[in-house]
Amino acid sequence: MRSNCLSSPRSRLCRSLRFVVAFAAERSPTTSLRDSRVVARMPTDAAPRCVAYDDTRTACVVGTAAGEIVFRERASSASALDAAAVEDHSKPSASPWTRQASARAADDTSAIVDIALSDAAHGRVIAAATASGEVSFWRASASGDSNGTPRVERVGLVRVEGGAKARCVAFAPSHDALTLAAACDDGVVRFYEPREKLTATAWESTLEFEGKKPGGDATALAWRRSSERTSAVNVPILAVGTTWTSEARHGVSVLAYDEKFRRWNVVTEMEDGLTTSARHLAWSATTTARGALNLVVASGSKCLVYEFTGVVVRGVEDAKQIGRLDHPCEVNSAEWNASGSVIATAAADGVVRLWSANLKDGTWREQTMGQTMQ
Repeated sequence: MRSNCLSSPRSRLCRSLRFVVAFAAERSPTTSLRDSRVVARMPTDAAPRCVAYDDTRTACVVGTAAGEIVFRERASSASALDAAAVEDHSKPSASPWTRQASARAADDTSAIVDIALSDAAHGRVIAAATASGEVSFWRASASGDSNGTPRVERVGLVRVEGGAKARCVAFAPSHDALTLAAACDDGVVRFYEPREKLTATAWESTLEFEGKKPGGDATALAWRRSSERTSAVNVPILAVGTTWTSEARHGVSVLAYDEKFRRWNVVTEMEDGLTTSARHLAWSATTTARGALNLVVASGSKCLVYEFTGVVVRGVEDAKQIGRLDHPCEVNSAEWNASGSVIATAAADGVVRLWSANLKDGTWREQTMGQTMQ
């Protein structure tokens, strides 16, 4: 998972001026979400630009404005305080992010535009896209000392074809091959894989996707997680946000991978409600009983929630907007909780807000919020 603000089922990571803040939403046994609390602060030498988790939520990687990659791991076992918090379900636990390693993504000081961390089953591979147009690949592993300190080593480097630059990068979930998708400023989504699978080295371009209308700018993308696969929808799914600046048009495309023909098909495109470019996309972690998929799109000062029913490789039965989350300022990112019932949003005012839908009428309402700086 990747974002400017990343979530896990129990905690959130959000970027601030010179540190990353982790906090957890608190829940009482008898009521819904009521508050949140800071559980960790992780200082960085330069302003963090992006953060990514792995699927176990025990490792994260931060990309900074100075081009630094900071990899962190949680301690292998929770403290006594965390163990007590587990017993008290109103106080979520969070073991400390004490293990750290860092590296520089490029020889110069190019800022990291976006960063991605593969699922643990793929060996915790890191991809960093820089403002210079390069995408570097790294692998985090144990250094072998008694403290279990990690190390980060570069295993590959590619320059985006045609002079384009990657705006957003994300690894495919563990159910699929080790593949990186990169949304680029020429409107093309490029896919990269390592030629040497065991060592995750010799990375190369393997596939490209471009929509029917050229001249766009791919601004965001999101894979549907492997844990979200169901018998109803059992193919790789990717959402891509695209902007056509000259026409002031913005849209989100849902793609399904056709394994027989080795290509991505557009199953539907959404433009309703999008008045600015999509900054961040996230699929719900669950699929409804009738096989519907839910997607949240952060765009300007709002988030739009879409529902897609009957998704197959070549189309979709129904696609509609089911929610709108209005904010007082620009939204940086949005993520779902594990059950797909709550959306956490991180906005430019430094506030993380939690939203859920009313069970009677389906209206999305803000439930609680917490200042990330406190």
